[in-house]
Amino acid sequence: MKKTDWIKVLLVVSLFGNLAFFQNHERASRKQDIKYELLNSNIYRDLAQLEETIQYQIDNNWKNEPLVTQKLDDAIDSILLSHVMEEDKNKEDILWELHEYLYKFKYSEETFDVILNDEQRFNFIYLGDKLRSSGWNYGVGDDLKWSVFKSKVKELVAET
Repeated sequence: MKKTDWIKVLLVVSLFGNLAFFQNHERASRKQDIKYELLNSNIYRDLAQLEETIQYQIDNNWKNEPLVTQKLDDAIDSILLSHVMEEDKNKEDILWELHEYLYKFKYSEETFDVILNDEQRFNFIYLGDKLRSSGWNYGVGDDLKWSVFKSKVKELVAET
């Protein structure tokens, strides 16, 4: 085989190798995006349900208080699941910051036989307002990009 033929073969092999590498990289990137969409959508859903449940309890004179603590626990569990699945330290830190913020509203490990006092109700009303104002509610639309998620977390946990 001539030297030019070998060069052509090497170029073709190199082209196919680069194409395979690019496709693998794209597949890994898409897999990571899907992971974020799934994990973040669980957090979005649970926080929106928490906000909705708090508003429902306000509108119905706190007739079923355990629902609020159960929804808070659901949100905390979703955050912990995402935190455990995360490999990026910066993203872990954001998730942990969200977890610590919500954990401040947890009053006990008991979620089924809860009777909230006035201060606890006030704190949940405050949390509901913060969730709503930072975009964690239904009807806002969920942009599942990490940058949007991060900005919503930062807005939620910011002290006013």
